[in-house]
Amino acid sequence: MKDDLRKKYIQIRNELSKEEIIKRSIVITKHILNWDKFINSNCIMIYSSFKNEVDTSFLAEEILKREKNLIYPKTIKKEYKLIPCRVKNIDDLCIGEYGILEPMNFDIIDKNSIDLIFVPGVAFDKDGYRLGYGAGYYDRFLEDFEGIKVGLCYYFQIVEDVFKGKYDIKMDYLICEEGILKL
Repeated sequence: MKDDLRKKYIQIRNELSKEEIIKRSIVITKHILNWDKFINSNCIMIYSSFKNEVDTSFLAEEILKREKNLIYPKTIKKEYKLIPCRVKNIDDLCIGEYGILEPMNFDIIDKNSIDLIFVPGVAFDKDGYRLGYGAGYYDRFLEDFEGIKVGLCYYFQIVEDVFKGKYDIKMDYLICEEGILKL
């Protein structure tokens, strides 16, 4: 069931045009920039957008402009692990393990110094559980994470049920074009 759901929502997302992705991503970014949780956070982890995910490049620029700590994950493929890395410049990203931009010049930080993390997903349910690509990188990373967990998605990615498993981690909020949903 998870695989069918994953295929369906990846297909729908892949049909978005670049213009539509940018338009929707800018609306989502505006919600974030006016949100008190973002305004009051100093250390913020985002992801590098991949395969038509919500584009985080606008958010990254704003985080740096506002002199907050910008954190990106670095993938350790053999260990199915994400390492949080502080990035001082967007140009410090290069193509990593899965063809996703990752930190090249960075400082590894303690994940519990992160106030707010924005997490990608293929789909999210109305309780805040996410369906990822299936490798469990984010679920492992978030297992003992103490900050605020936010799923970033398009409104159509919010579904009734993602068939959560015992290791799946619940988000605290979802943010989409429609606004901020507290879970």
